[in-house]
Amino acid sequence: MTNEHKVLRGLSYISVIFAPILFPILVWIFTPQGSVTRDTAKHALWLHIIPTLLSIFIFMIIAGVGFFTNSINATSAVSLILLLVAMVVDIGIVVYNIYTGIKIITS
Repeated sequence: MTNEHKVLRGLSYISVIFAPILFPILVWIFTPQGSVTRDTAKHALWLHIIPTLLSIFIFMIIAGVGFFTNSINATSAVSLILLLVAMVVDIGIVVYNIYTGIKIITS
């Protein structure tokens, strides 16, 4: 594997800092079918999309709880718990992306 491929693979993960979703899509589109770089970009893309989908899902749950319970206390408690869970998951995914990107580039 050439250094260019290693850099592209690593940057697909690290791009969570500077161009989330966009960079892995570009790498995925412009690399040849069946290459390791393309598969890595696809994996990194999913790791960039998961926090967005999780946030949308959590906000829908919070809105539903607020709408159906009509209780500020219940909505606040659910919001706090779910937002903390989302924050931990999002930070974990970002740290994993950075670690994996650095590991690929330095290997």
